Amino acid sequence: MDWNGTKIGTQTAYNFGTGTSGYCDGATRGCDWATIKADGPDINPLGTVRYWGGIYHQIDNSRYPAEGEHIDRIGVSSQDTTGNVTKTSVTVSLEGKTLYSMMETDNCALGGDSGGPALNGTTALGLLSGGTGETVCNSDSSGTYRNYFTQVQTVLNERGLHVY
Repeated sequence: MDWNGTKIGTQTAYNFGTGTSGYCDGATRGCDWATIKADGPDINPLGTVRYWGGIYHQIDNSRYPAEGEHIDRIGVSSQDTTGNVTKTSVTVSLEGKTLYSMMETDNCALGGDSGGPALNGTTALGLLSGGTGETVCNSDSSGTYRNYFTQVQTVLNERGLHVY
């Protein structure tokens, strides 16, 4: 895996329905994620997330989300948006795959934002998979968004990883 021509590391596993490690959080559940071992020669992994405008925030921990809690969603296409967790465990169909135990939010998101994090302060909650088909995220937008995230704690537990 690389970014701007610099090797980040090696993809160790992925899951979009069934992926390299089977199902994500139980014998019959799937989700949408990938892990990369950041072992590239010029990489110094940091426990930070880059917000729009180049501001970095430290991520100190992770947990499962709570219904109604406020989140920040970080994206490269729509910039950064805020919203709330509307459901903590839903089953959705995205790109022909059934994904289980997904977190649902009312944040706006655009194509290209997928993979971006959902955070509450310095706590990681989710990774964006997809949702309603917005074409713009601004103050004139409808606010009836439904976007779905893999719960980051599920991935960390499955892979024996943690936030640092």
